[in-house]
Amino acid sequence: MALWFAISVHVSGSAISTELVPDLAPGSATTTATAQAPPARVRAAYAQLPIIFEPNQGQTDSQVRFLACGSSYGLFLTSKEVVLQLQHSALSSQQSARKNSVVRMSLVGASPQAEISGLNQLPGRSNYFIGNDPAKWRRNVPQFAGVRYSNVYPGIDLVYYGNQGQLEYDFEVAPGADPKLVALSFDGPDRVDLDSNGDIVLGTKDGSIRLGAPAVYQKIGEEQQQVPGRFVMLAKHKIGFDIGAYDRSRALIIDPVLTYSTFLGGIGTESFPTIAVDTGNNFYVTGSTTSTDFPTTSAVLQPTPAAGGNVFVTKFSPSGAAPLVFSTYLGGIGTDASAGIAVDAGFNVFVAGTTNSPDFPTVNGFQPTPMASGNNHVFVSQLKSDGSALLYSTYLSGSGTDMATGLAIDSRSNAYVTGTTIIGTVPSGDFPTTPGAFHRTALATNQFFFSKINPAASGPASLVYSTYLGGSNPNTGVAVGGGIAVDTNFKVYITGGTDFTNMPVLNANQGTLAGGMDAFVAKFDPAAPTGSQELYLTYLGGIGDDIGNGIAVDSAGNAYVTGSTTSDITPPTSAFQSARAGGTDAFVAKFGNPASGSTTFPLNYFSYLGGSGTDVGLAIAVDPAQNAHVTGSTASSSGFTPVNAIQSTFGGFPTDAFVALIPTAGSTGTAGGYSTYLGGSGADRGTGIAVDANGATYVAGETFSSDFPLASPFQGAPIKGSSDAFVAKLGSLSDVEISVAATPTVSGSPTVGVGNQATFTYTITNNGPDTASAVTFTDTLPTTNATFNSVTASTGASCTSPTGTPASITCAIGTINVGATATVTVILTPTLAVTLANSGIVTANGSSTQKSASAFFIVTDFSVCAAPCQPTPPSVTVTAGAPATYTVTVTPLPTYNANVSLSCPSGLPAAATCQFTTNPVTIPNTSAVSSTLVINTTARPVTTAQASPLTRPLYATWLPVSGLTLLALGIGGGASRKRKMLRGILLGGLLALTLLLPACGSSSKAASTTGGTPAGTYTVTVSGTSGSASRTTTVTLVVQ
Repeated sequence: MALWFAISVHVSGSAISTELVPDLAPGSATTTATAQAPPARVRAAYAQLPIIFEPNQGQTDSQVRFLACGSSYGLFLTSKEVVLQLQHSALSSQQSARKNSVVRMSLVGASPQAEISGLNQLPGRSNYFIGNDPAKWRRNVPQFAGVRYSNVYPGIDLVYYGNQGQLEYDFEVAPGADPKLVALSFDGPDRVDLDSNGDIVLGTKDGSIRLGAPAVYQKIGEEQQQVPGRFVMLAKHKIGFDIGAYDRSRALIIDPVLTYSTFLGGIGTESFPTIAVDTGNNFYVTGSTTSTDFPTTSAVLQPTPAAGGNVFVTKFSPSGAAPLVFSTYLGGIGTDASAGIAVDAGFNVFVAGTTNSPDFPTVNGFQPTPMASGNNHVFVSQLKSDGSALLYSTYLSGSGTDMATGLAIDSRSNAYVTGTTIIGTVPSGDFPTTPGAFHRTALATNQFFFSKINPAASGPASLVYSTYLGGSNPNTGVAVGGGIAVDTNFKVYITGGTDFTNMPVLNANQGTLAGGMDAFVAKFDPAAPTGSQELYLTYLGGIGDDIGNGIAVDSAGNAYVTGSTTSDITPPTSAFQSARAGGTDAFVAKFGNPASGSTTFPLNYFSYLGGSGTDVGLAIAVDPAQNAHVTGSTASSSGFTPVNAIQSTFGGFPTDAFVALIPTAGSTGTAGGYSTYLGGSGADRGTGIAVDANGATYVAGETFSSDFPLASPFQGAPIKGSSDAFVAKLGSLSDVEISVAATPTVSGSPTVGVGNQATFTYTITNNGPDTASAVTFTDTLPTTNATFNSVTASTGASCTSPTGTPASITCAIGTINVGATATVTVILTPTLAVTLANSGIVTANGSSTQKSASAFFIVTDFSVCAAPCQPTPPSVTVTAGAPATYTVTVTPLPTYNANVSLSCPSGLPAAATCQFTTNPVTIPNTSAVSSTLVINTTARPVTTAQASPLTRPLYATWLPVSGLTLLALGIGGGASRKRKMLRGILLGGLLALTLLLPACGSSSKAASTTGGTPAGTYTVTVSGTSGSASRTTTVTLVVQ
């Protein structure tokens, strides 16, 4: 169920021409404006006229897609924004030369590629005869009552409409889309206010524009159910929507999504395509074609057909978009038909089928030529990963008629093929078998077979194992070949249909044939010795006719079978459909893999799938959750019960394809599953199915319907021939949402200063009902106004470094359980003071459907100046050794919410330092902050030379005199011998000191200076730094 929220726009104000006869529609003759008001009835009648939207055909700027003119405004719709021009009245325009006010409204985060189209074409036409150049005249411009922007956000359309009194626009939110994506940004109004009524009021000099509070509702039948909703202010001039609780069970029902669907074919007929998918979600399709113009690519094995009908092999990229990865024919001059396709870990492609071409291409084959020319024989081929050549190709045939019906490969790139062979004379069948095989001879005219081929070998050595399988009663019994599967332990599972009463049953859940024809299910171990290869074989059926067409196996060895039945079988557990609806129904059966020692392989699950007509299951796949993915054909226009369907009604006679997901783990009924028609008005059937690691379902089939449902097709409608192949992809069942929080904030609004980190934290939530897989987050980074810092994600996720132009990052989140969340944090640093926007996109389950969330930062700046903050920097003169003082002011522009560190990075003279009284500075909101800058200088010291002799130190005078006195004392008198000796020693020391005195003197010289702050004029750079942002100013310092 969709969700609507409608907004009305009212234009008012004294300067708006609401009392004058309005201008006529564009292209009309003009009228003379008058201040006389028209009668009320005229104004009322005019107000009821619809707004006329015109496509731009050259009558205005080329950016405009549609335009409209109201009585008091002009409206211009571009691919990026809506421009509303408020017009003056004629009277006021004569009295004033003011320009008209212009308001621009943009959709934040919207797709610029939204499709824009006119709605409800009106009978009138506009003509423009302007000037005397006929080349500029415009005739017969169509008129519309509305304009639709399709998918302006994922799953959200925008529609403009209204009358002259009121412009309105609606957002139509499809089921599964996120209304929180919608955000409006306004440029041009003087103010954007939210009033008490919940209206948004845009104020301009010419009046006001009022956006009425949104009316939010859902449609239930023909009624509108109101949903609470209101405008919210996300940031300055930015509006979002707060939507209350609504019926999410209706809007977010677990519908599968047809994420991709395309035709594939040429002018001939394409039939019985099958499909495989690799680990990279590339998908591969094979089938049969008689088209000579089937789409092929260059440098492939066989770009043109040989003759008759050939096999085709086509590889698509994960998106399914053009160009094809490769596409080639495969075949000879006869008729070639495929039966299955598989791809190995090296992306080499295996194809098996049936051919009567005597020149079918073979390479290293077990049988390079067929045993009997002209008959149908099996072929098995391996192509290189680029489709350019065969790595291996062989016939597999006897002298009778052989048909392949199924193909599988194991983890070692061995190929397994099954089908039927018709024997001319029993037991002389010569279909190739290997020594020690389960049955080397045929028991009846019609037999089943299965074979194992190793394409790494060549010639006879490549046939590893091959055996007949069948009964002998009746001798002309029926053998209808089905599918084949192989498990991780190289055990082989096959199915089919037969009326043999003596199939080699073993450990059977049903040991005997119950009706005219029963399905059978068998498991073999080809590597076991003779006598031990059969692990079980069981019939499956009732008193009607039952056939097994497809088989799959899970990692636990449980086997899943689909086919058709006219029997009434009692399901062992709660089934998706517990009873046959009538006629022939499709079925899904699951056989368990019992514990060691058990002898019976149990039927653990059984469900019908069908209605009143004939319904046939043709192919089956299984996912890790034990959900069976089934496709086939249905002729049931009633009785077939669509569950969570993408197409709930029968497309047309005689058949539609159907696709179903059947939960088999536990007694679940239809919970967690779906079933849907898939077709157009012609005959359609699904013939191949695959499932990727993310749970997405891939379906291939054939269609005669030109109106087959398509989605982002490689090849669009109509079909080229009588029938084409179709390829479709059905996405997930989970509802994954994404939201974002931006930090830091100021007053509730994300605000960051230039150079500082802006953090976007994205939260991804799985609202269920299923586990979301392959969750991927992408973010295209800003190109000019920010730098990338880092990206981190929840545990287990991995993120890439920025790549590409513009640069983007991708995070592989993986799996998110129901109700769980994952986070991705992206950190950017703004480099300019402009709005910083960032958007994250999430996809899940292999679907192309995107959910996005956006956040916007107000980026602020700051300036640094030295008082008096004039163009000429302030100058201070000091003597060396004195400080110079300045006042440095840091000013927010208009706010700044980060610290600013101050420094003097250059220009300081020698022996000077720079200090700030407050550092770093913190800016309070919008106020400037000052800090005192002190530049300390260093005094230059004075060094004095040696004084003259007249100013020698006193010791230089008295020391010689004293010496002489002592000498006299020592010589004279009658001192003893010892006293004389002591005095002699003392005298010698004094004489030595006397000799040193001349070394302490110098000649008289002038004073000199060294060190300190040199004199000069200096320009000092003062820097304020916050994060990576730096703002500078200069001051002048004069040192004397």
